Amino acid sequence: MKLVNKFISVICATMLVSTYAMAGEAKVNWVDPDSYTDIEPGDEPRSRFEARVFKELEEHIAKLAAKLPEGQTLTMDITNVDLAGDVRYMVGPNNATIRVIEDLYFPKMRFKYQLTDASGAKLSSGEEHIKDMGFFNSPGSGMHHENFKYEKVMLTDWFKETFMRDTKQ
Repeated sequence: MKLVNKFISVICATMLVSTYAMAGEAKVNWVDPDSYTDIEPGDEPRSRFEARVFKELEEHIAKLAAKLPEGQTLTMDITNVDLAGDVRYMVGPNNATIRVIEDLYFPKMRFKYQLTDASGAKLSSGEEHIKDMGFFNSPGSGMHHENFKYEKVMLTDWFKETFMRDTKQ
């Protein structure tokens, strides 16, 4: 049984590596993040929270771009972020600062994007102002313990609509 499990693990790992080897890539630029509408932390230093937001969203965008054909590059210049929820100060007996997620405070992003092929030729580009006013009811909102899940679902929906319309993915 252990031999079968090892064999299956090796096959899955090989498939995963080959999938990413033939994948598109992403480049994300955070343009003037000090002017963003809302990437306010709760009880965490702003610089650490901002770095965490950027890292999580960059990784998610890279995962999406991996679905593009080999040699294609998605470049995104993100010009505004408004995270789901709102920061509340001095809450509870410990006067904590927390982010409260309510449907009134839906996620929004603004960015410019460009998709290029391996030679650098532009395949598509645009400027987007995306938002998810129904984020509490989104199908992907079941990612219970995922950081910034509402923003990731919103980006996934935009990506699928923009780049995967004509495919079965």
